[in-house]
Amino acid sequence: MSYNGLIQFRNEGLDTIQSQTASQQEQYIEIWNNVTTQLMGLVNTGQVDAQIGTVLTERDQIFRRESAGYDESVTSQNTAMRNVQNIGNEGGAAMVRAAAGGGR
Repeated sequence: MSYNGLIQFRNEGLDTIQSQTASQQEQYIEIWNNVTTQLMGLVNTGQVDAQIGTVLTERDQIFRRESAGYDESVTSQNTAMRNVQNIGNEGGAAMVRAAAGGGR
């Protein structure tokens, strides 16, 4: 691929991965909140057995605990990707300077 003598360093794909994982986190929390709200509404109006409310409360606590761990893991992954991007950008800039005859 020719860039008319230019050196290009591209890492936009990492930004895409980071934004997609953040979006997925928002989506699964929104879905869970909608489902629990609807089910609790049915419990509160007596349309389903009240024991479902108890089970749902327990499952909500499990979901919140496990999703917090997942969120923490994704945040760490995104931080690592950002670090890789920064290292790539710094290394790329150093190579461009070296190719142009400049020092580090």
